[in-house]
Amino acid sequence: MSEDGAEGTFRDLTDRFWEGLLEHEPLLGTEIGDERYDDRLPDPSDQGLAERKQFHQAALDDLEAIDRGELSDVSRMTADVLEAIVRRELDSIAFRTDRYTAVSHLWGPSELLGAISSLQRADSPERLDRYIGRLDAMPAYLTAIAHVAEEAARQGLTAPAVVVDRTIAQVERLVATDPAKSPGVKPVPESQAEERERVVGVLRETVWPAYQGYLEMLRRYRPSARDTVGMSELPDGDAMYASQIRAWTTMPLEAQAVHDIGREDLAKIQEERREIAERLGFPDAAKAIEDHQSSGRNTAASREEMVKLAEDQVQRGWDAAWRYFGRLPDGNCEVRPVEEFMEKDAPSAFYYPPSGDNSRRGIYYINTSDLDQRPLHHVASTTYHEANPGHHFQISIEQEFTDRPALRRFGGILAGSAFIEGWGLYSERLAEEMGLFVDDYERLGMLDAQGWRAARLIVDTGIHALGWDRDRAVAQLEEAGVPRMDAEIETDRYITNAGQALAYKIGQHEIEKWRAQAAHRDGSKFSLSGFHDRLLALGALPLSALERELSSG
Repeated sequence: MSEDGAEGTFRDLTDRFWEGLLEHEPLLGTEIGDERYDDRLPDPSDQGLAERKQFHQAALDDLEAIDRGELSDVSRMTADVLEAIVRRELDSIAFRTDRYTAVSHLWGPSELLGAISSLQRADSPERLDRYIGRLDAMPAYLTAIAHVAEEAARQGLTAPAVVVDRTIAQVERLVATDPAKSPGVKPVPESQAEERERVVGVLRETVWPAYQGYLEMLRRYRPSARDTVGMSELPDGDAMYASQIRAWTTMPLEAQAVHDIGREDLAKIQEERREIAERLGFPDAAKAIEDHQSSGRNTAASREEMVKLAEDQVQRGWDAAWRYFGRLPDGNCEVRPVEEFMEKDAPSAFYYPPSGDNSRRGIYYINTSDLDQRPLHHVASTTYHEANPGHHFQISIEQEFTDRPALRRFGGILAGSAFIEGWGLYSERLAEEMGLFVDDYERLGMLDAQGWRAARLIVDTGIHALGWDRDRAVAQLEEAGVPRMDAEIETDRYITNAGQALAYKIGQHEIEKWRAQAAHRDGSKFSLSGFHDRLLALGALPLSALERELSSG
C-alpha cells in the first residue's frame, strides 16, 4: 500500500485534524500534557462556533472522500474515532447545545477554574506565563459565554431553574473565596512565593471580577429559567435528545428501548441485593444497611479518613490486578479530595487521566463533604470504577500506545464515552471476581452502584423523553438504593447533561456480551487476562467498531 494512496491521505487528515482540534479545544491539550495552547481558552463566541462548524465539516468531507477499505487496521479504527467526533460535534452545533452548557453547574464555566488548576502546571517561568495568559483570557471567555446565554434567554431557550440555582450558588462560593486560598493558585508550587503572589494578583484583579460579571448575568437570567427539566420540552427536543443518545452511547438507540433495558436490569439487581441481605440476616437490603449505618461503622470520622480509605482501596486494586491483566499501566494513580468550593455539586468521585508523558499522574478525586451522608460501603465499588482496575487502567494503557496517532491515544473520550464508562462499570463487577470487596456490605454497595446505573437508564430517558419531573426522578433513584442527597445531585446532573448517564450500562452490557461470546468461542482456551488485554489495547472506539474488531481478531 503506497503512502501516497488512501493511507497517506488519511494520515495527513488525522494529523491536521488533531492539530486543529487542540487549537479549538485547548483544555484537551492541557489534559494530555501538550502545553502549546496552555495560554488559551475555547472561543464560545458566534465566530468561534462558525469556525468549529467549518473545521469539523471539512474533516468529515475529507474523510468521506477516502476509501476506508484501503486503510491499515490502525487507520481504520482511527477513522472510526474521527468520524464519531465530527458527527457528534456537528450535531451539537446544529442543535446549539452551547446555549444550555453556558449555564451549567457540571463541567460548565463555574467549574472551569477548578478544572484548569487540577490539570495545569505553572512551575517554570514559561509555564507561569502561559498560565497567567489563560487567566487573563477569562474575562473575554466569560463575556462570550454570557452573551450566548442571554441571547438564548431572549429566544426562550433557557436552562432549568434547578440548574441555574446550582450554578449561581457555585459561583457565589467561588467569588466568596479568598483568591490566595482558591484552587487558582494550585498550579504554582508553594515554594515559589513571588510567583504565587503574581498569580493571586491576576486572580483578584482579573478573574474574580470576570466571575462576578458572570454571576450578575446569571442573576439576570434566573427569572427566565424554565420550570420544566426535560429536553423534550424544548423546540425539536426529541431530535436533540436522540442526538445525545448517539453521542454518548455511539449507538442509534430509541429512548423507550433504553428505558426498558434499565427496568429489566434493575429488577435483576434488586434480587441480588435481597439474596445478600438474607445472608446477612435481614429481610431486605434496606434493613441491612440501616443496621450497618446505625452501628457507626459506615461513616468516616473525618475527611482524612475518607481519603485514606480510598488510598487503601486503590492500592488493593493495583496489587491484585496482575492475576487478571497481562499488562498494567506504567504507574498507579493518586487520590485527592474534591475542592471544597465544588464539592456540594460534585459527584461522589471522578477521575482525571495522567498527562501523555506521565509527568502528571492520574488523579482519583473523592468527595469528602457531608460525611454523614456518604456511606462507606459505597466507596469501594466507586474506587474500583474510577481507579484500579477501572478508568485508570483503561485510559492509562491506551495513552501508552505511543506508536499510535494522538487522536487514538487521547481522543477516544470525544468519540463517545460508552466504552470508557462501560469499562468502569464492568470493573465494579470484576472487582468481586478479583476478591477486592472485604465484606457483604461492600458487595451491597457494589450492587447499589449497579442498580443506580440501571436506574440512570430509566431516569435519564424518563426526564428527557417521557415527561418525568425532578421529584419523580429523585424518587426512582431512591427506590434503587441511592441516598437522598446523591439522588438529588445525580438527578440534576442528568438534567443538565442529557444522555451522558446512558453510556455506563449500555457499555457494560456490550462488554459482558463480548466476554461471554469469547468464552463460548474459545472454550477451555479462553483467557480472561487475554480478553482484558485485547479489549484495552483496542481502546475507546465506538461500540460498533469494537465489536467488529473483536469478532475479527
